[in-house]
Amino acid sequence: MISIRKRGNVYQYCFESGKINEKRKQITKSGFRTKNEAYTAGQKAYDEFVNGITNIECNMLYGDYLDYWMKEYFEINYKY
Repeated sequence: MISIRKRGNVYQYCFESGKINEKRKQITKSGFRTKNEAYTAGQKAYDEFVNGITNIECNMLYGDYLDYWMKEYFEINYKY
Protein backbone atom coordinates (compact mmCIF):
# COMPACT_ATOMS: atom_id res chain seq x y z
CA MET A 1 0.00 0.00 0.00
CA ILE A 2 1.28 3.43 -0.91
CA SER A 3 1.14 6.30 1.51
CA ILE A 4 1.37 9.94 0.47
CA ARG A 5 2.48 12.70 2.82
CA LYS A 6 3.34 16.33 2.49
CA ARG A 7 6.87 17.44 3.40
CA GLY A 8 7.15 21.20 3.30
CA ASN A 9 5.93 22.33 -0.11
CA VAL A 10 6.30 18.95 -1.84
CA TYR A 11 4.69 15.53 -1.61
CA GLN A 12 6.35 12.17 -0.98
CA TYR A 13 5.28 8.59 -1.62
CA CYS A 14 6.32 5.70 0.58
CA PHE A 15 5.72 1.94 0.60
CA GLU A 16 7.18 -0.94 2.53
CA SER A 17 9.38 -3.40 0.68
CA GLY A 18 9.78 -5.95 3.47
CA LYS A 19 12.12 -6.72 6.33
CA ILE A 20 15.88 -6.92 5.95
CA ASN A 21 17.85 -8.08 9.00
CA GLU A 22 14.72 -7.73 11.16
CA LYS A 23 14.37 -4.03 10.20
CA ARG A 24 11.60 -2.51 8.09
CA LYS A 25 12.73 -1.32 4.67
CA GLN A 26 10.76 1.43 2.98
CA ILE A 27 11.05 2.86 -0.50
CA THR A 28 10.43 6.61 -0.61
CA LYS A 29 10.78 9.43 -3.06
CA SER A 30 9.78 13.05 -2.71
CA GLY A 31 9.76 16.23 -4.74
CA PHE A 32 6.33 16.01 -6.38
CA ARG A 33 4.35 19.24 -6.73
CA THR A 34 0.90 17.69 -6.35
CA LYS A 35 -0.57 14.81 -4.41
CA ASN A 36 -1.80 13.23 -7.63
CA GLU A 37 1.71 13.27 -9.17
CA ALA A 38 3.12 11.58 -6.07
CA TYR A 39 0.39 8.94 -6.10
CA THR A 40 0.86 8.19 -9.81
CA ALA A 41 4.64 7.86 -9.48
CA GLY A 42 4.26 5.79 -6.31
CA GLN A 43 1.80 3.43 -7.98
CA LYS A 44 4.19 2.94 -10.90
CA ALA A 45 7.15 2.30 -8.56
CA TYR A 46 5.10 -0.13 -6.47
CA ASP A 47 3.98 -2.07 -9.55
CA GLU A 48 7.58 -2.31 -10.76
CA PHE A 49 8.65 -3.51 -7.30
CA VAL A 50 5.93 -6.15 -7.08
CA ASN A 51 6.38 -7.42 -10.65
CA GLY A 52 10.18 -7.31 -10.53
CA ILE A 53 10.54 -4.93 -13.46
CA THR A 54 13.84 -3.09 -13.45
CA ASN A 55 15.45 -0.89 -16.05
CA ILE A 56 18.96 -1.13 -14.64
CA GLU A 57 21.51 -1.96 -17.29
CA CYS A 58 24.89 -3.34 -16.39
CA ASN A 59 27.88 -3.54 -18.67
CA MET A 60 29.79 -5.91 -16.36
CA LEU A 61 30.54 -9.34 -17.76
CA TYR A 62 29.37 -12.37 -15.83
CA GLY A 63 32.94 -13.58 -15.25
CA ASP A 64 33.94 -10.16 -13.89
CA TYR A 65 30.96 -10.23 -11.54
CA LEU A 66 31.95 -13.68 -10.25
CA ASP A 67 35.49 -12.44 -9.58
CA TYR A 68 34.09 -9.44 -7.72
CA TRP A 69 31.71 -11.65 -5.73
CA MET A 70 34.49 -14.08 -4.77
CA LYS A 71 36.75 -11.28 -3.53
CA GLU A 72 34.16 -9.01 -1.85
CA TYR A 73 31.70 -11.51 -0.43
CA PHE A 74 32.75 -15.15 -0.47
CA GLU A 75 36.30 -14.83 0.88
CA ILE A 76 35.15 -12.47 3.65
CA ASN A 77 32.11 -14.41 4.85
CA TYR A 78 33.15 -18.05 4.43
CA LYS A 79 36.02 -19.91 6.06
CA TYR A 80 37.68 -23.12 4.94
